[in-house]
Amino acid sequence: MIKLIILLLGFFLASCSTIPFEESKVEVLQLNQAIEGKDIYNKDFIDFLEIKGYEKSLPITSWGIQELLLAQYYFNYDIKTYKHSINWIKDNEKIALLKPLNSIGLEIGRGVSNEELSKNIFGGGFSFTFERANKRLIRHEVAFNETQYALLKYENKIWELRTSLIEKIVNFVERQDLIAITREELKLKHSILRMIKKRVNLGVLSQLEFDRTAIELKKINQSLLVLQFHQDNLKKEIATNIGLSIEKFNLIPINTRSVKELFEESSLKFLDKNTINDIQLKATTNSKKLRILLAEYAISESKLKYEIVKQNPDFTFSPAYTYDFGNYIWSLGIDAIISSKNRNEIFINKAKKIRSTQGSKVIAYQLEILNEAKALLDGFNYSTELNKENKKIRNTKDKLRKQLLNRFDSGILDRLELELELINFYEIEKDYHKSFYNVIKKCLDAESVIQEPIFTKRLYK
Repeated sequence: MIKLIILLLGFFLASCSTIPFEESKVEVLQLNQAIEGKDIYNKDFIDFLEIKGYEKSLPITSWGIQELLLAQYYFNYDIKTYKHSINWIKDNEKIALLKPLNSIGLEIGRGVSNEELSKNIFGGGFSFTFERANKRLIRHEVAFNETQYALLKYENKIWELRTSLIEKIVNFVERQDLIAITREELKLKHSILRMIKKRVNLGVLSQLEFDRTAIELKKINQSLLVLQFHQDNLKKEIATNIGLSIEKFNLIPINTRSVKELFEESSLKFLDKNTINDIQLKATTNSKKLRILLAEYAISESKLKYEIVKQNPDFTFSPAYTYDFGNYIWSLGIDAIISSKNRNEIFINKAKKIRSTQGSKVIAYQLEILNEAKALLDGFNYSTELNKENKKIRNTKDKLRKQLLNRFDSGILDRLELELELINFYEIEKDYHKSFYNVIKKCLDAESVIQEPIFTKRLYK
């Protein structure tokens, strides 16, 4: 009997927790220092670039699209968070394969009756559960599908952040060009105002003409200030999207010229190489959101399986030993939780409805993809045709500008008359500028639809 008690106590002690608690504090000030300490000259970042096959000289000296996307993948905290979460989500697969917990027990009693009974009663036992119908394997199937869902969410998060960053870069380059155009316009308006001022002083022009031109100049100057303000804010957003402080991001400039050339070249290549069928096929096969919906459907399917096999009751066996008044008594208890038919139907029907809902989401989104693909080329055709027309107008404007300069050189026009004509050309330049970037933005829409890089090669997995 003593041996049995010692054995049961040994099992009990072995089941107790032996893993100590490890405290991990979040120190806000230290985190601030860590954020400020991250920059492009970090050795780990340079090693990362080499691993990813970065071919230019290191460290990087200017921000291009490739450099920005690689930096985002390395520094961005949302990507790190999603990546860390996958590790503990994968542990659910191991948890799902665990068998139900066993239990042990010890009974010690004492009788006070005058009858011929034992005054001391000792007993002990343990219990274990036998699961039926492969419940453990189906739980693992659910956990495995949830892991696949988490991995797809991680991939989709990277894609969303990439898309957001490229959109911001397009807007940055577009606004930078617009700032350059507005500065030239402002410079020319200043020149016109100075000449009008001289003529007002000479009595050739009225003060009204000067005041009108001064108001126009102030409006142009105000537009420039607004553009510069939004440009500074956009730069901060880009730095945040990458995962760097604005001070560290500003250590090197954005190479807007190379970025613009890449956008233009990639847009033209995409238009030349893709038909509506190509876009629809890529949109369906590459769609990360569609794969996420399919993963959600697989999870609901596995959970329905689990609800169905739960109709089979599990059995808990409880062998026990008791010593009473010299008698050694062995016993075996068998327990099972029996669920009612009505209860089973409620849970199974709910699981079926969830599966049906997930299936409807897949169909609805696939229809959305196909319609987006059809609308995409129509939008491209409209944007490219509009850009071609604006380009023709721009070319005509350039010819007219040469003619005006020739007339000025010939003495037919004075400088004020020349510049009053030239100032009107900036609206044409702005229209062309807008239509040019609209084509590039349509390529951004195409990336969102086909879920495939257009402006860059695949930089990471």
